[in-house]
Amino acid sequence: MKKVLKSLVLIWVYTLTVPACASENLFAPVSTIERMYIGKQEEKRNDFETETTSSSAPKKEKESRLKRIYIGVYGGYFYTKDDMTFTDSNHCKRAYTADFLCTDGKENPIALDYKDDYFLSASFGINSANPLRVELSYFQLGQAIDIQGTNTVGIDSRNYYSNIDLKGGSVNVYFDFVANRNKPYFVFVPYVMAGIGASEIDLGDVSFKGTSDSDFIVLGKVQRNRTIVYGAGITAGLNNYISLDIGYRYYNFGTIETENTLKEIAVDGTETLKELQMQTDLEAHIATIGLKFQI
Repeated sequence: MKKVLKSLVLIWVYTLTVPACASENLFAPVSTIERMYIGKQEEKRNDFETETTSSSAPKKEKESRLKRIYIGVYGGYFYTKDDMTFTDSNHCKRAYTADFLCTDGKENPIALDYKDDYFLSASFGINSANPLRVELSYFQLGQAIDIQGTNTVGIDSRNYYSNIDLKGGSVNVYFDFVANRNKPYFVFVPYVMAGIGASEIDLGDVSFKGTSDSDFIVLGKVQRNRTIVYGAGITAGLNNYISLDIGYRYYNFGTIETENTLKEIAVDGTETLKELQMQTDLEAHIATIGLKFQI
């Protein structure tokens, strides 16, 4: 009988001590075992409450399309005014004046017709949560613009030829007329924009061929000018990532000029160098169409 009782006591002690084996004391008191058990129950309950809370919490809305960066590619029609004229940069105040630019000490500017050309542009922009956005833009002409004209001084009629090529970049700021920036997708968004940048303009040699005995060439020049751009347009969303952009741009490329060198070529091929510099203002009106890709 004593052996049986002793066995029961050992079994009872064993059942109390085994759950406490993870503690420092092999024979943990009952209070420790109770805390272990109660702690496990509370941990399970906290886990359950966390899962319930997370499952019932509203899902976070997707980020708006207009808060992403974008790239754009554009093509356009480059139009310059026909009344642009070349004049003498010294306003005929020099020892030598060419009769096709100065007559009796007065300016006789020559009007040149610009051949219209196509215009290419690419941009990298950043949309924001407000209606403003900023982009970097690169632009260039599809090919050099041919310019030509005719002027008559007395009985001498002269034909003028040259060409202009340009490329450059600008920083543009846009204001989008949107009702709600938080919407992920807009069908039509009108905008206005303005920018400032720089252009590299290559003005070719200006040649004058006429009925007189000599031909003249004013040497061309490559220069860098500050460029100002204004514009407006509208974007049409095709989906959440691609938009069609139709717009108008006005570019002011500043004053362009030739070198201060006039080359006179006689009938016998003899060349004589004189001083003469010509200048004109270059502006352009450009209709553009392109695509913007949200990335």
